[in-house]
Amino acid sequence: MRYIKLSLILLILISFFSCARYPKIPKAKNAQNASPPAESMKRLFQRKAASLAPLLESKKKEYVIGPQDVLEIKVWDHDDLNRVVTVSEDGYFSYPLIGRVHADGLTVSELEKEIEKRLSGKYIINPQVTVTVKKYRSKQVFVLGEVGGAGTGKGPGAYPLIGRTTLLEILAEAGGPTKDAGSEVIIIRPKVKKANPTPLEKASKDEIIVVNLKRLLEGDLSQNVVLQPNDTIYVPKAQYFYVFGEVKKPGKYIFENGITVLKAITIAGGTTEKAAINKTKIVREKNGQKIEIKAKMTDPVYPGDTIIVPESLF
Repeated sequence: MRYIKLSLILLILISFFSCARYPKIPKAKNAQNASPPAESMKRLFQRKAASLAPLLESKKKEYVIGPQDVLEIKVWDHDDLNRVVTVSEDGYFSYPLIGRVHADGLTVSELEKEIEKRLSGKYIINPQVTVTVKKYRSKQVFVLGEVGGAGTGKGPGAYPLIGRTTLLEILAEAGGPTKDAGSEVIIIRPKVKKANPTPLEKASKDEIIVVNLKRLLEGDLSQNVVLQPNDTIYVPKAQYFYVFGEVKKPGKYIFENGITVLKAITIAGGTTEKAAINKTKIVREKNGQKIEIKAKMTDPVYPGDTIIVPESLF
């Protein structure tokens, strides 16, 4: 009888200590401040790519004109020749004195020289012509999602392709990622030319290019895609995972594709000396219910997962 009582007491104590030492999942509102937040894409972009915006301004003379572009033409000291014209579908527009002018395929600076050449001598001595694109309609891309914001840029919308234009340049023109942006950018390249952006849910038949913006900003220029007319650039919101228990920096972290349990623990600073890493668990929501999964270090981590590293009993 005495041994039975001792065994019962021992079982109760083991159960008590197991429950007491196993970490509870913090509530989401507390988890957000559990560790210093990782640098947002907005801050990283501002540090690495803020100098890109002036490049687009300097490239405007390289823009290749196309149908439906709206041009403003000015001739110095000849206000009667100032015009706003639209390039027709066949690539021409009409202009006083010189008639039809072919613009499709010319850069802005080339068109200036062409008009100067046709006006020179016969009509005007040494004409000085300035051409400005008022509306870019022939070559544009669409930017959607987490870009721009108050005081930082234009935000979502249509943007012209001025010469050879990369993803970073267009994101800079759009004001860069917001503080809520994720680390990946999705480029939808439609097979059929469209005048409107392509929503992600309707892009199953189009080419999809996924860019790791974090890697790009850290120097991987293979991610800096050269854009094509009618591309849709979508910047999704950031997703997160959580790491708690016996790790050095428990808290909330930005999710990226390819993260394993081991990498998640490493991101959280690695384990403490008290960790029972072989008893690590993943808490995952499935069909509205939270389930516990015994984790292997090679298991993938999904958005919203909570990784718990318990304390060793011994």
